[in-house]
Amino acid sequence: MMQTEFSLDAVIQETAERNPVFQEGLDWQQTGHPAEAARAFKRAIDSGEESALLWTFYAWALSEAGDTHAAIAACRKAIALDAEWGVAWNDLGEYLMETGRVEEALFPIRRALRSRHFDRPHLAQMNLARYYLHTGSLKRARRAAEEAARLAPGFRPAQELARWIQERQEEWGLKD
Repeated sequence: MMQTEFSLDAVIQETAERNPVFQEGLDWQQTGHPAEAARAFKRAIDSGEESALLWTFYAWALSEAGDTHAAIAACRKAIALDAEWGVAWNDLGEYLMETGRVEEALFPIRRALRSRHFDRPHLAQMNLARYYLHTGSLKRARRAAEEAARLAPGFRPAQELARWIQERQEEWGLKD
């Protein structure tokens, strides 16, 4: 049996087509209303369709609305539903760093990079770069940012971060 390549965009589209409440959440999200998006995503979950996708979008909306601790819990629920759901692993790492739990973030970020249901490894590489910046390893942070730029050519945040790190290394005379 041939395994098809994972596409988050396709999963989002399929879910939005069959679940109007999820589509409502996307609409709120895309118009910059995270609290309303969170309520819609939670209603979609409460209606009986519990999926890693719904919990991940709920987590994102909670985080954007300022409730990062609840977003962490929602990511953990998504992971419990699908341990290969890389988006939730990556977001979990990001939210842990945002709450100051930097040391806990490395495992979920690395786990995202190994997940079968993840098609945005450049985002995990950026989180890895942020992690290494937090821990003071400029060399590793720069490598991760450069890898993010390689994986997603034209991804300006990665290019800018790699350049910024290189400039700091040169300015401070650091090899690492």
